[in-house]
Amino acid sequence: MKKVLLFVKDSQSAIETSRKIHERLRLMGVHTEVYINSRKRKQKKILKDKDLLLVIGGDGTFLAGARLVAKYQIPILGINEGRFGFLTEVEKEYAFEVLEMVLKGQIRYQKRVMISAYLKRDKTLRFLGDYLNDVVVSKSNIARMLELDVYAMGEFMMRVYGDGVIVSTPTGSTAYALSAGGPILYPLSENLLFVPICPHTLSNRPVILPSHFEIKVVNFSLDGMAYLTMDGQEGMALKKHDQIIIKKSKHFCLMYPNPKRSFFEILKEKLKWG
Repeated sequence: MKKVLLFVKDSQSAIETSRKIHERLRLMGVHTEVYINSRKRKQKKILKDKDLLLVIGGDGTFLAGARLVAKYQIPILGINEGRFGFLTEVEKEYAFEVLEMVLKGQIRYQKRVMISAYLKRDKTLRFLGDYLNDVVVSKSNIARMLELDVYAMGEFMMRVYGDGVIVSTPTGSTAYALSAGGPILYPLSENLLFVPICPHTLSNRPVILPSHFEIKVVNFSLDGMAYLTMDGQEGMALKKHDQIIIKKSKHFCLMYPNPKRSFFEILKEKLKWG
């Protein structure tokens, strides 16, 4: 690897860590560029000819980076400078060691399923993007039940009266979907996860579907009652009769795992399993 982009959380600690890594890579003869991920800063064309995206931040920064590089299929390594570290698996004290292993080709990246989301409003179909974690339809700011119809491969699956629904990847199964009562999926699984949020009908349960299934959510709530959120970072208000279509993306997130910790070790640490 010759060209690395440091994609950095806009915090003092993450920026300081990026400076140290930038200097180490410079001494190793690796060309590096640094990009601070700030909402106020517009993304420039920063991905040309990059071999690696090195995310320094939390899971939110990782999700933003994953969306950025999805169509370019640039692999990602995450250094944890956040709170949870499900995606930014490498703690910063091991950053140099793991990064050197990646640069020497001693670690293979994983292919994580991503999902594509579309909005159909009236007769117009709009592509929203590719996402690593989840697509969520939830209440906006009115404490009333939503009314949503859900279809799988064109077949009616259920009507949900409740706070909303989540469509998640296996990677996203440890995020909002887990809090809503969904199961944990092994991150390399090729499945989609559907989870109702606080359904009024208690028999509405989470459903694991094959990854080739297309899921459609039709909103029957009044304009502005439902809100669409993607990866917890992008979103918009929905109108009555809007359709949200979710399916497996043609792109994968190419993610380097932490060679020092398995997925189950991460679960035991983060979820406090005995």
